[in-house]
Amino acid sequence: MKYLAPIYLLSCGAFWCAGQPSPAPPPPVVTGNLPAAVQIPSGVTSPEQTRPFFDYFSWESFIALDWPTIGHGVPNQPTNPNIFLQSSNGAATVWTSYKSSFALFGQRDQRPPAWGSDVLPVSPCGTAKPDATTLVMAAKGGELLNAPPNEAFSVPLIDQNNNYIYFGILFNQDQYNFIRGADSTPAAWYYLVKNLAAAEPVTMPSRTLKYPASGSVQGAIMLKAAWRLMTAKDKECTGKVPGPGCRYYVIPAQVYDPGRRTCTVQPMGLVGFHLVQKLQNFPEWIWSTFEQVDNVQLGAGAPAGTPISLNNGTNKPPTIGGWANRPSKPVPPLQPPNQRSPVQVTRFNPIAPSTAGLNQTFQTALKATVWRYYQLVATQWPTQAKSFKLIEKAGVYPKDCGAAFPVNGVTNTAAETYFQSPSDAAGAGGNSCMSCHYRADLADFSWSLKRGAH
Repeated sequence: MKYLAPIYLLSCGAFWCAGQPSPAPPPPVVTGNLPAAVQIPSGVTSPEQTRPFFDYFSWESFIALDWPTIGHGVPNQPTNPNIFLQSSNGAATVWTSYKSSFALFGQRDQRPPAWGSDVLPVSPCGTAKPDATTLVMAAKGGELLNAPPNEAFSVPLIDQNNNYIYFGILFNQDQYNFIRGADSTPAAWYYLVKNLAAAEPVTMPSRTLKYPASGSVQGAIMLKAAWRLMTAKDKECTGKVPGPGCRYYVIPAQVYDPGRRTCTVQPMGLVGFHLVQKLQNFPEWIWSTFEQVDNVQLGAGAPAGTPISLNNGTNKPPTIGGWANRPSKPVPPLQPPNQRSPVQVTRFNPIAPSTAGLNQTFQTALKATVWRYYQLVATQWPTQAKSFKLIEKAGVYPKDCGAAFPVNGVTNTAAETYFQSPSDAAGAGGNSCMSCHYRADLADFSWSLKRGAH
């Protein structure tokens, strides 16, 4: 792999650590093929020096997953950059064609559909097209149809237009099939809690370095997406096809209303995106989290009048721990608009300088697409993958969780709003992806599996 020349800076910045230069990641590559490994040049040893290469891996994965799809997670002409660079806003992507958590855990006593089937035995939106995106979650913690949904084990998030943020959890084929199990092996149907409990700790498939060669696997991928309703204030984002000035990836989604028990098609814009991948050399997974650039303050180049999704543009009310006006009650039931208040959100954990620098590089490379309006917040990974011990066997975070880096402060303003600070997140295991999901270690770090199995 070709690398840029070392960059020297006078203060802690993009590609150096403790006064020592480090090679920069290579230029962005626009491809629909997921990277199979984190490419780290020799001489890079510390986690701080390594961060840009994990961030590069996150961005390359983000591009591949945002690639237009021909269906069921298959990219359309993955080696042709124009397929991606010329795709229209709202086009179905690789990740939006993955299977939802509802397909696995919301089917009651019915068998979840096979990967290649778009027909749900139990569907909350009977009139929806089989492949339509359906949002049945008003928070990360659970589905409106099945369990009290509370963002990251807390309460829901309400945007500046007084609308609930909706969430979706999706799985790629390897993870979905692992949890669904083969038709011929009922004991491996891990969406049933009796089978999961008998098999724990389970280990999901890891991506092999030879992928996509025959006989290898892509590895498990789990995604969490946060969406907000596009309104008249969002100008070009509400049409049948979003206009060129729309700063959000927008899809027409079926949004479930638990009060009326109906679904309506709404234009929903992506505001947050978690990407978690299991690689052969990273059994504790690699965790990447992205946000739309206007979540808590206006992103670069925003025209006058551009709305901020989760902040009113002032310091009133002041935030403590990154939030104010947190709802007092969980949902359901969803509260009527006159009983809601917009949540004021700020970023408690700053984006690392090297991550911010790489964001600019990729945003420039993607300037012809809507994806230029998204930014990587952080990547988290195990620095010593073999140093793992189950919590149930006296494991202690972070040393027994693969020596996670960064240890703390890996949070998304649209998904872990109320757990950005260490004090607020103490009850959830910590304010980072790995510290929280380590508590689901028996289910291979998957809260969706641990809490969704029935």
